[in-house]
Parts: sequence; C-alpha cells; structure tokens
Amino acid sequence: MSIHISVESIQGKRRKEILEEIKQRAKEAALHVVKEVLEAGLEAEVEHQLGRKKGETRCMSRQPRQIEWRCGHCGCQDANQFLRDGHYRRNLETGWGHIQGLRVPMLECQQCFHDGICQFTLVEKFQRFWIDLEQDALFSSGLGQSLRSIVERWSAQAESNVGLRALNERINQIEPLIQKMREQAIVPGPPIIQLDGIWVTIQREADKIKPDAKKRKRKQRTGKKEVILVALAFWEDGRREVLDWHIAPSEEHTHWEVLLTRLWKRGVQPEKGLKMSVRDGCGGLEEALAQVYGPSVLDQRCLFHKLHNVATKVRSQLKGKEQRKQLMKEASEIYQAQTASQAHLRLQVWTQHWQGRAPDAVATLTRDFEATVVFYQLETITREWIRTTSLLERANRAFRTKFRQAVTFGSHIGAEVAVYLQVLRLHTYWTKGSWWEVSHDLPFALRELHP
Repeated sequence: MSIHISVESIQGKRRKEILEEIKQRAKEAALHVVKEVLEAGLEAEVEHQLGRKKGETRCMSRQPRQIEWRCGHCGCQDANQFLRDGHYRRNLETGWGHIQGLRVPMLECQQCFHDGICQFTLVEKFQRFWIDLEQDALFSSGLGQSLRSIVERWSAQAESNVGLRALNERINQIEPLIQKMREQAIVPGPPIIQLDGIWVTIQREADKIKPDAKKRKRKQRTGKKEVILVALAFWEDGRREVLDWHIAPSEEHTHWEVLLTRLWKRGVQPEKGLKMSVRDGCGGLEEALAQVYGPSVLDQRCLFHKLHNVATKVRSQLKGKEQRKQLMKEASEIYQAQTASQAHLRLQVWTQHWQGRAPDAVATLTRDFEATVVFYQLETITREWIRTTSLLERANRAFRTKFRQAVTFGSHIGAEVAVYLQVLRLHTYWTKGSWWEVSHDLPFALRELHP
C-alpha cells in the first residue's frame, strides 16, 4: 500500500497524519521481523538440543544423549526420546512493542508421552517482558530516571498498562550481584580509602493495619532516615573505585565496623598496601578505625569539613564580609604550606591575628589540628587526593541525584540496588566505558550466577 504525498499535502494536520502513518507502518514492520527472528531462534535452540534438524529421523541408539531439557513427567533427559510436538502461542512485550501469537516449539517424550520442559534461552517461560525491556530498566534507572517515567514509556511501547511493582521487581532482581561483588577480593590493595555517609529515607512496614485508596487492608508504611556508609578507594596511578557501602540506622562505630570488617576480609589491609584513611569528624568512625586497624593506618581529617566548621563560627562573630573572607583565605593558606612544621608556624601567626576578633573560629581550627596535617607524612601520593574527601563527595553527588529523584525507597533491597547501579555507572564513567553495554550485561551476569 503506497502513501500519496504532494507538495500541498505536507502541511499542518495532513503532515502529522502522514508521519504518524509512516511511524505506525515502520513499527508493524519491525515487530513482524522481530517475531520472525525470535521464532527462528527458538527453532534453532530445539535443533541444538535434539541434535537434528526438523524432519530428520531421530537416532534410536542405545547410548542416551543427555540434554539440559527434561520430561515434565518421567524426568527423561535423553534427546533421542523427544519428538517435536507442534507449537503453542504466547504474547510478549518487547522494546519494539507488543508481539502477539509468538510460536514457541513444544516437545513430547516418547517414554511416557508427556510434554517436555523446554528452558529456552531466548524467551523465558511465564515472563511477560522480554530481556530487552529489563536491560532498558537497568540502563534508565542507573541514569537516575524515576520508576514512574520508565513505566510511562513502557506502557506506551507495549500499548498496555505496566505496573510499578512489575518494573521494580525486574530492577531489584539483580540484588544477588551485590553479594557476589562483596565476596570478591580487592587486588591490589588500595593505599588510600575515603569514608563518608549519606542520609536517605527508607520505608518500613509497621504492625498497624491501614486501608489503602482501594480499601484494601495493608500494613502501614513509615519513612525512616538511615545512612549509607560509603568507602571509596584510590590508587597511586589515579584509579578509583567505590569498594563497598553499608546501610545503617546511624553512624555509630558498631555500624562502621561492619563495613570496615568486610573491607578487611576482602584485602583492604596495611599488610597489602593500605596507608591512610580520610574522613570527616562526625559519628563513630574514628573509634571504628581504631578498633579494626589500630595505629597501623594513618587517619587524616578532611580539611574541607574543618574549614567549613570554621566558616560557620565566623559568620556569628565577624559582621564584615571582607573580614570573614580574609580570615577564611588565611586559614586555607595554612594548609598550602610545604611541610607540617611550616603549617604549624602559619597557624600560630593566624591565631595571634584573629584570636581577639573571632575566638570561636580560632578554637575550632586549632582543635584537633594535628589530625588535619597527617597527609604531610605521605610524600608519594598527590596531596589534593588525601587532604579532603573531595573525591568521595563527587561520587556522593551522583548518589544524591538518584536519591532526590526517588524521594524515599520502598525497601532496603531497593536502596541497595539503587546504590549498586550508581556505583557501576560511576566506575564505567571513571574507566571511560559504556554504561549502555555495562547495564545490558547485568541480566546475563545474573543468569550466570543462577543458571
């Protein structure tokens, strides 16, 4: 069927109608081709399992040929005992649209004349969505798109309603990959780790029953603030990697110890190259580091957080903007010294100059000053990397983008998977890889983990 187009017709409403017709025909043609390719692929799987083409006589050898597929009744796995038994038809949602009446081959066992259970690689049984939509969900979620945005696009492609729960289950199914990651040794061990926490809201189910909008009885859900404790490592050659994270109710030392102990078991140890940890002054991290590593690892306090605390005190004591600016400039220059002794001399001069006008700011900077100049003890590593947690703060910005979009996570698993996807995307960006390829490999990695 041809489409008549004239110069006069490609205007206004008619132009829109022509474009919509072309798009619809292109979609129908694409679906037809996808359906044919899938059916050919299914037939090829049957041929591979049986070891014979369609129409060939089966071998009646006494030697059984064991295959992965089996009879659903007697459990037979001998390819020589199976015959092709027609097809059944099923529907499938794909990234190209809705495929109706996909012909899936069937087998019959000749020992008991019952159907064989065929575990196809291309199309999984009882799954409404094809793997390309799972890959799209992981790709889009990693880019920070909301579940509702992805569901809206899926519903338009499938031309039917898609539920948030169905999508969420397909994203959260990769959780086993997180455990696999946490079991892998870190080789070689990093010389530096940066540690910090990010606060998020995660919903929890309460015992109280409350009817929802459709008057169904549901357990009441309440949002609770929890912290994601994150560990970032980097090496002398510039490589960096988020090693692990731990979702906890607070930053108490017991929760930090869980994360640090996991890192120790994976190889983040002084004996394997660890030299320094970089952190802020909040929570029980200091106690946890002392418990797990003791004095064998240098402990550097973040300069940015220290100077930020000084700036907070300055605002309440100095009214002149220029004075506050000058004080902070001189405070920053203390850490530009070439050696720790020079930094101490600059601190003395700075303290004498500002003690009378901003005593609280001076007290804040001089408190635990020694912990902020530990980085001078490492000469072989770029100082900008070890004076602050700035590298981790940049990673945290990517996390917060996703967390702000999500507002609140419906479960602990959802939060874990969201962090995992962001970590993978950051690693891909740092190594100049393709997030499209990495995210599309995740379903295959999951199937290899649980074949």
